[in-house]
Amino acid sequence: MNLSPVQWVPLLTKRYVEICSKKDVESSELHYSLNTLLLADATLSQSELLHKYQDIGSQIVVMGPTQSGKSTLVNILLGQIAARASPLAGFTVHAQGYAQNYPEADLEIIDSLMKPLERRPANTLEASDLEHYALENVADHPSALIRNAVVWDTPDFDSIASRSYSASVYKSAALADVIIMVVSKDKYGDKSVWDMLGLLHALAKPLLVCINKLDEPDRAVVNKAFVDRFTEQFKTTAPPLVLLPFKRTSTDAEIPDFSQSDLNELQQALHDIRAQSSRQEQTDACLQFIKDHEQGWLAPLIEERQYYTQWLMMVQQLSDDADNQYAQSYLNNPDKYDSFNRALAELLSLLEIPGIAKTLSRTRSLVTWPARRLLGVGRTALSRTPLSNDGTANTINQEGDVMAHIFDSAMVSAQSQLLEQPDTLWWKALSQNFREQQPDIRKRFVSCSEQTRAEFEPEIEIAAKALFEQLQAQPRLLNTLRAARVSADAAGVALAVKSGGLAPADLVLAPAMLSVTTLLTESALGRYLDTVKLDLMNRQRQHVMETLWISCMANELTSLADSLTEARLFSRDLEPDLQELLDSMIGEAGRHDTGRHEAGRHDNN
Repeated sequence: MNLSPVQWVPLLTKRYVEICSKKDVESSELHYSLNTLLLADATLSQSELLHKYQDIGSQIVVMGPTQSGKSTLVNILLGQIAARASPLAGFTVHAQGYAQNYPEADLEIIDSLMKPLERRPANTLEASDLEHYALENVADHPSALIRNAVVWDTPDFDSIASRSYSASVYKSAALADVIIMVVSKDKYGDKSVWDMLGLLHALAKPLLVCINKLDEPDRAVVNKAFVDRFTEQFKTTAPPLVLLPFKRTSTDAEIPDFSQSDLNELQQALHDIRAQSSRQEQTDACLQFIKDHEQGWLAPLIEERQYYTQWLMMVQQLSDDADNQYAQSYLNNPDKYDSFNRALAELLSLLEIPGIAKTLSRTRSLVTWPARRLLGVGRTALSRTPLSNDGTANTINQEGDVMAHIFDSAMVSAQSQLLEQPDTLWWKALSQNFREQQPDIRKRFVSCSEQTRAEFEPEIEIAAKALFEQLQAQPRLLNTLRAARVSADAAGVALAVKSGGLAPADLVLAPAMLSVTTLLTESALGRYLDTVKLDLMNRQRQHVMETLWISCMANELTSLADSLTEARLFSRDLEPDLQELLDSMIGEAGRHDTGRHEAGRHDNN
């Protein structure tokens, strides 16, 4: 895979955000992929800037579920009331950073790390506008537990509404040099907490866990339960764990009165974990995180590509079936196939006798049918022309009728196959597109059918000329054929065809045609006659296959899958970089499957 994650992760993240924002998209798998993508995208985009600006100080991010005491802990770290605490779930919906006397230039650097979120003063943030965050300076308070840092208060990640503001959570987490996970004694075992711990662990984020609101008798039990579960689940040593007691305050604008020993423990743990922070290690871990998750992220696109490939195979089979049916119903059907008969009729027009040419010409003029059009040069289809009720001619083209019948059968088959497919969004979108577009597709097919037949007419004249050139090499046979043509009154044949009494398929029964055909068949040119006929049929079959079944019908059906408008499809309007990535992933999967097949074949041998 030649694409860098920097090229495709943001594109895929944007696609997930657009799709998962739809009200009827409830898949937990999709939302998990979105969350991991948001985290990876934010970490990836910020790692380069964090390396560039090493001296902007530590970013300490406080995370946790609802009502765990995040804002309270932020105030404890800063030694002052900065963040607004509230007992209401989901009260904080924006990321809010508190910098300890940072120059504005440094705040602007941090602002660039939080893009596309826009910075706003904290007192102007509105709960209904989730595309903003706050970053403000606070005094470096003497009782603060940390220095030269930005402390971030973040929204919860477990409430029903958290999906709407998850970007703030993951942007903040990606920015972090140290993450403090704050949970209450009632929520430290929740699945959402452990899912988040798993993500942070995979990204090698320096982590400090603070379990809040504990009663003294529960400390030892909770401590052991957390450490054991973390060790078992992640197969590694548990992060530093700080246990804080339950402290009641009279107002939300009051810092709980923790003991000095509790504060010292928290400060020391934070100091130790801060010293271990490595931005390069986090960048390396992020790349590995992307590698571990890319297959899952791309799964919806791969699935839709597989459906697309299946559809192309169906379309190809429909084209092959149409080709075989065309050969059976028209080319190999003597009651319908008339192309070679028209070539023989054209040969009649080439068998001119200088002495009577003017007479024949006058005869043709009387029936208003010039020689080249009379006996079939392929510029006007010869056919029966019965009259309609108003007396006008209704042209019936045997080949055109066969083509239309084959097309209608193909459409019925396509619709039947669509109904048999899995009940997925992609197939439903394709079925709907098929139903809506089918009338227009048929109109375009009729036009293509007429054009296809018209484009092949010169080939009929070429076949006649090839026969005539062979006759010129045998003067005796040529003169015999000319005599046969005159005696049989070829112009009368033309009149019969023009009046509707003789169809091209019946030309072989006309006196002139019988004479010419018999003489050619019984002469030394008999085998050559068969060769010309077979060659004409093969060229006609190839021409119809390429210009009608493939370029017209197959392309129309393929375009249905290329023009799906369902907004919830991952593969809709795919960017070139994502297209390249998808091709690479599918190509690698195909090579692996081939390798396994070859290995199995050798093992069996």
